[in-house]
This record gives sequence, structure tokens and C-alpha cells, in this order.
Amino acid sequence: MDKDIMEGKYKNNPITQELIKNIDVLVDGEFEVEKKDKTLKFRGSQNQRIIDVQKTLESGEIVKYME
Repeated sequence: MDKDIMEGKYKNNPITQELIKNIDVLVDGEFEVEKKDKTLKFRGSQNQRIIDVQKTLESGEIVKYME
């Protein structure tokens, strides 16, 4: 989500922007089996972030959910 959606190739795509405006929380990052952790909430591997999309859109910077 970082620059691609916020600033990059999807910035001027109205469909993508409409979808993003309707998302509250997003799990960002590819699932990596070697970093799998069953104790994590809402995600499967330690490399993944949980992003608060609405706060991110407001601030212009990535805001992690519940941190």
C-alpha cells in the first residue's frame, strides 16, 4: 500500500481510490511460510503489517492498526 496506492500508479485510478476509501483495515505484505506465527491476530506471518487505512489516508503516512 505504501507508495503504489497512495502516491504511485494507482493514485489516479478512480476505481482503486473508491475501494480504498471503503476499507477500514488492510493486511499488507505477502504471507511468508518461514515467518508464520499462529499467535498473531489478523495476519499469518511476522512480516505482514495491519494498516489503519482511514487514518493513513487522513495523515498521508502509514498508520498501523492498534499501535
